[in-house]
Amino acid sequence: MTVISAALFGTDWRAALPTGAPAAVRPPASGEAELLRECDARGWTVVLTGPGPAGAPALTVAAPGTDPVGAALDLVDGEPSHAVFVAGSVPEVLAARRAAVPCVALETAVARGPELLAAGAAEVHHDAAALLHVLDDSLLARPRAFGAGRPTAAAAPGRGG
Repeated sequence: MTVISAALFGTDWRAALPTGAPAAVRPPASGEAELLRECDARGWTVVLTGPGPAGAPALTVAAPGTDPVGAALDLVDGEPSHAVFVAGSVPEVLAARRAAVPCVALETAVARGPELLAAGAAEVHHDAAALLHVLDDSLLARPRAFGAGRPTAAAAPGRGG
């Protein structure tokens, strides 16, 4: 599973915005849509921690609250050892750390490499395009290295107890 911050990727990661899109919708940065598609193609179950677009190769956590990583794990009955969190802020890196989920961070205007590493990110990349360029050498190279692949349909509704 890959858990990806919706704050990082926005709520609409399609390759291009439709004509007349509201100004509040941020256009996707370089490589974001491609990174999500490639994670999906490699067998990761992609979970967005906020609203996602219809038709995206991703599940969406409806209400991540203060624990977006835990909410995403619950959604797919996932285990921290089978997940990687892609973060774009220090609080997100810290949330992944609290959940014992390895974290790949992407730099943003408010979060730079040194502070993301200090917060516990295993890797920091300039942006989604830079991560995509070195994906084979990153934590996102192969989901099988983390154990089970995609959850079964029976496991998807939530964590059993």
